[in-house]
Amino acid sequence: MMTRIGIVGGGSMGRYHASRWAQLPVELAGFYDLEEDRARQSANQFGGKGYTSLQALVDDVDAVVVTTPTYTHHQVVLDVAPSGKHIFCEKPLARHLADCEEMVAACEASGSRLFVGQVVRFFPEYASSKAFCDAGEIGKPGVMRTTRGGAIPVSSAWYADLAKSGGVILDLAIHDLDYALWCLGPAKRVYALQMEPTEGADYALITVRHDGGAIAHIESSWAFPRGTFFTKLEITGDGGLIETDNMSSTPLVARLSANEGEPAKFAMPESPLAPEDDPYYREDKHFLDCIESGEPFSVTPEEAMAAVKLALAAMESAKTGKAIELACYEAVAA
Repeated sequence: MMTRIGIVGGGSMGRYHASRWAQLPVELAGFYDLEEDRARQSANQFGGKGYTSLQALVDDVDAVVVTTPTYTHHQVVLDVAPSGKHIFCEKPLARHLADCEEMVAACEASGSRLFVGQVVRFFPEYASSKAFCDAGEIGKPGVMRTTRGGAIPVSSAWYADLAKSGGVILDLAIHDLDYALWCLGPAKRVYALQMEPTEGADYALITVRHDGGAIAHIESSWAFPRGTFFTKLEITGDGGLIETDNMSSTPLVARLSANEGEPAKFAMPESPLAPEDDPYYREDKHFLDCIESGEPFSVTPEEAMAAVKLALAAMESAKTGKAIELACYEAVAA
């Protein structure tokens, strides 16, 4: 029987995921949104129906995709978890660490499988870079540098509300914080500098020291003109360098220290125009494959919580001007 998917949130992210689910072998049951007209409009565009209650949608599906604003994730997941239905929750898992812990505990108690959409792991160039590192092709990674920048999203005013979104660190930098944890291992210490947000513009520079000694430098910005968005990744090891820049015509280049007599190795991802290389398609397909096969998700709830904790610690560092030791940080003030 075909898996039935229900989307909670009929806004831009809900519609974006719906366009990807339309390419997968699932039945889209429909949408639920606090604004009933928006749920109906999304259903008219992508199929299914607009539900007038969350419970009605949950009762009618096999899996729930949560694409509501960050500050609502906690309550939506708690409302869905008792059903035991599978849950895809957009990143970040929640606005506060205690909320993350409660969400994970609720899902574990009911047997509801929880997946968090850390989509950068599904970008072909980032996935290839991780695989390249894991294979030892650049030796032992020592330094990672990432850049992610654009204009603040204008689809909803809540993005500019630090209490709701967490600002550029929790909403945007968390992509690269999660990626750094994925590639370099647990974080030991974080130090961050952040500009005073002005009319929505926001900028942060974060330095993370990992347990294994590697350092990640993460730059995130909501201070660029509309229509601008760029990302850059560099990973340096004692045997070479990986770099990718979405503003370059070459999506991924590896420059390695070859042994004498051996040519340097280069790795290129598949064509970014291929449908199967779209990161949101890959992410949604992974969720579907895992719930149908029983295989574990590539992003665990614990990893998603670790990324939130690191982001909140970076926010605290920016606020206090002090480096934060992760082992001692309880995320009370963030």
